[in-house]
Amino acid sequence: MINKVIVFSIVTFSLFACQSNPLEEQENLAEAKVAKIDSLAYRYLELGRFSGAIAVAKGESTLYQNYFGLADYENNQSFSDHTAFKIGAVSELVTATIIRQMVNNGKINLTDSVSTYIPEINAGFTVSDLLNHKTNLPSIRSIQEKNPEVNYSTIEYANLAANSSETSEHSDLGYNILGLLIEEVSEQHFQENVKQYAAELGLKNTYFQQEDSEVAVGYLYNNYQGNGLEIHRSPVYNPEIAFSSGGIKSTVPDVIKIINNTQQEAIELDGYLQNDGFSYAINKNSNSDTTIIVLSNRRHPVAKEMINSIWAILQNRNYTIPLAREAVAVDAEDLKDYAGTYAMNENMRFTVINEGDSLFVQMGPNRISIIPQSSNQFYMKQNDAEMRFLRDTNDSVTSVMLLDGFLEGATAKKVED
Repeated sequence: MINKVIVFSIVTFSLFACQSNPLEEQENLAEAKVAKIDSLAYRYLELGRFSGAIAVAKGESTLYQNYFGLADYENNQSFSDHTAFKIGAVSELVTATIIRQMVNNGKINLTDSVSTYIPEINAGFTVSDLLNHKTNLPSIRSIQEKNPEVNYSTIEYANLAANSSETSEHSDLGYNILGLLIEEVSEQHFQENVKQYAAELGLKNTYFQQEDSEVAVGYLYNNYQGNGLEIHRSPVYNPEIAFSSGGIKSTVPDVIKIINNTQQEAIELDGYLQNDGFSYAINKNSNSDTTIIVLSNRRHPVAKEMINSIWAILQNRNYTIPLAREAVAVDAEDLKDYAGTYAMNENMRFTVINEGDSLFVQMGPNRISIIPQSSNQFYMKQNDAEMRFLRDTNDSVTSVMLLDGFLEGATAKKVED
């Protein structure tokens, strides 16, 4: 699972391989704001970057909630309030609450070493260290990359990792250790603990593993067969790896209750499941007690970008909707200005070529046509990637921003005309 990570890739031969103000008191959103949020969501849906649910809540009151796309595209199944999403690191909020309940009930102490309960783990970090990500534990993915021959086991991975330190890190492995701790202390499977937690909060469809559940299907949208952008089912994430750090499934109404039950006044979470077709973002503003939730059954890290735009809509500020991938006419002189050689760094260069009324990007033997979607932004038909040419105060083209499905991206400087 990847948290707060946005990766720009340059495709084909590695070629392009809020701070917010309080929301005023209100019972529901004005029609104009609802229309703007809907339009924003439908654009991301149209671009293949989002499919799922958006909600705005103030405390326990839901001001806005809507669904976009389908929960199951093969079977044409719509979303409903009963549709569960894989909520990634939002699972940590549930795990942390169960641990704190155990502390309050005198079953464990925050200052206890985890090895007191799980002696197989040879480390000195405490329950509090794990709760607050104050360990040296790296992410599961980084351990996998360094030890590809080792099959995942929370205990074995914990022993491969470093001991506790004062440095604050964010590790999904740490919260999986907390899941094992919950099982050891309760003498019950993690699912049974989540079930009890859900019953206490009145959650209707929140669980770790459960039969006969209504969970959305996860999807990817990319050029996986060489035929251009297409939607397809994602691989299923290993539940042992997801576990108590990222394996919980929940619905929009339940997530609102989960957020309101936490001890955190402000919450900011976003990410996507690395090997599964889900992404998410949660943002709770402590001043206004307002929460925005984006849950998607499309693996694409734009959920935080969407939340930033929704905050702007709520506060009557300017925001940007991604451009549609539709060809528009561009002045021939602009096309000439965009031609030239650009450099990301001393080792990464590419050339933009103008031929007639068309632009092409050349890197090594690879040549790709780019299609204008505005006067200065162009997209690649085979990939979810765009290029936005930038001018200086003298109206000279000085650089190009490389966009891989985002509103902003890395910049390459123009080094030759």
